[in-house]
Amino acid sequence: MAQRVQNLVEAMRRLARRSAVASLKRTVEKSRAEDIAEAVGHLAPHEQKLVMQQVENEETYADVLVQLDESDFKLLIAEVDFDRLVRLLNHMEVDDEADIIQLLPEDIRELALEAIHQTDKEHVEEILAYPEDSAGGIMQPLVFVAHEDTTCRDAINALHEQAGDLEMIFYLYIENDTKQLVGVTSLRALLTHPPSTALNEFMTTEVISVEPETDQEDVARIVSRYDMLALPVTDEGRRLLGIVTIDDVVDVIQDEAMEDMLLMAGVGDEVDPTGGSVFKAARQRATWLFLTLFGGIAMAMIITSYEDAMSRLPILAGFIPVMMGMGGNVGVQAATIAVQNIATGHANVAGTAQMGWHELRVGLLMGIAFAFILGMYAFFVGGENRIDFALAIATAIVATVTVAATFGLMVPVTLHRLGVDPAIATGPFVTTGIDIVAILIYFWTCMLMLPT
Repeated sequence: MAQRVQNLVEAMRRLARRSAVASLKRTVEKSRAEDIAEAVGHLAPHEQKLVMQQVENEETYADVLVQLDESDFKLLIAEVDFDRLVRLLNHMEVDDEADIIQLLPEDIRELALEAIHQTDKEHVEEILAYPEDSAGGIMQPLVFVAHEDTTCRDAINALHEQAGDLEMIFYLYIENDTKQLVGVTSLRALLTHPPSTALNEFMTTEVISVEPETDQEDVARIVSRYDMLALPVTDEGRRLLGIVTIDDVVDVIQDEAMEDMLLMAGVGDEVDPTGGSVFKAARQRATWLFLTLFGGIAMAMIITSYEDAMSRLPILAGFIPVMMGMGGNVGVQAATIAVQNIATGHANVAGTAQMGWHELRVGLLMGIAFAFILGMYAFFVGGENRIDFALAIATAIVATVTVAATFGLMVPVTLHRLGVDPAIATGPFVTTGIDIVAILIYFWTCMLMLPT
């Protein structure tokens, strides 16, 4: 399946680049919206426009727009006149409609909101009232709901009537007389009970839900933890506002993973290397590179302070890259593991203590293994004091790796406790900090264990 999709995407790309309009049109007509969007994301702007010109079905066109990256969407939406834009919006699900309207230029955003169907407008405005990275900002407000006294027969009839208006029907949510969410049941349970059975006789009363202000990362964690296909969003009075469906959760996970990856690299939210402001991209990268620069100056000062020692034992200089490289890599590994555990909700007090003890032992074990190899090498190149030199190098690498593993773990955990995104810890922050620590450990150990 994956190979078939890849071949289809490659075919559209080749035809667009050759401007083979007739063949491209036939290929587009038999392609799914998701595959068209995937192909568009790999094309130059003029080729993107050529592909989209072949999408005549407006429902498919709307589905493609929903799948596009923000930069590609803004480029292509400029080619769509206002009347067609409104028709495209009316083809979309309400939550997608809200996302698209949010991306429109300010001068047409309000006009589009006024022009769409009145019922959609109310739901879109409700979604837009919440932060875009919250449960309320990604929820689907159209939900299959029934009263707790409703029988299975009546609920099934209601489902038949409402099915066309609902995006995804995973569960039946059940309310009481005051519109409070009091239960939930699966469609399987609905269909397998006798038609005359009331919903309150078999519904699950312990309903897991979130408030609309809940961060989307927390929503994704809850859905993953409980293997849910949809998560209800309720207000303070337990009244149902909407649901977050599994497709939106997958998008959240992908977006958050991309954000963390960019933060780890120290490039902020810079995604498209061909678009956006050059000055903004340079500023984002330079912020963390300045940290690396000043860290490098600090390391240069430290190394210079041991100039006399290196003049007596020039071989000391040869092991500096090894200490820095091993310490930095071990620290990044530990920091990455910490960020992953924080993302999955395992960074509580007990979890942090357990992770710290685990990383300390892992660092010590790896340090001993590296010490044996590096100590053997130091023994053969150490000259007259080869035994003392080998022991000093072995001790230094054990201490460096152990400290680096612990440091790499504790930095993201500490940042998380301070309310700072821990993903930034696995980039220049950790590597620069550990490089400095590694240099200090190395020289201190050598000065203590080697004859002066």
